[in-house]
Amino acid sequence: MKVATLAIIVKDGKVLLGEKKKGEIGTGTLNGPGGKLDPGESVLECLIRETDEELGIELFPEYLKKVAIITFFAAGEPDFQVHVYRTDTFEGELVETADMIPNWYDIEDIPYDRMLGSDHMWFARAISGEPFNANVYYRERTKDFINIDFLPFEDCNPRIDV
Repeated sequence: MKVATLAIIVKDGKVLLGEKKKGEIGTGTLNGPGGKLDPGESVLECLIRETDEELGIELFPEYLKKVAIITFFAAGEPDFQVHVYRTDTFEGELVETADMIPNWYDIEDIPYDRMLGSDHMWFARAISGEPFNANVYYRERTKDFINIDFLPFEDCNPRIDV
């Protein structure tokens, strides 16, 4: 199972999403910045690095709140464990990169039809800051969403070395 991160950045009633230009998952869809851990990297280090690489902005550990750990299953097997953090603090100017095209979206009008199939089930909960764990089931990686099971929040593996 791969370990990854996702940032939910909110400001003035909007959420920052980027259209993914490339990557292992979600090319062509909207998502927050994040990605897979590098060897020896903590989840926070990964989140900060990936956000800078994908959107050109800097996040600060002291302003990041872990709101979810979501395990995505493909064909019944755990595929990705994603550590989701929420913040309203960042520094820098957003830029389009080779990875993402950034844009702000009203929290009340998120274009879920442009996101991955399960996002409509959990994304608003993560925006609200309510912590949770979840298991998300797909028939194949990110294809044919089946179900989501919400679980009590437990911050397992606060530092994961891969």
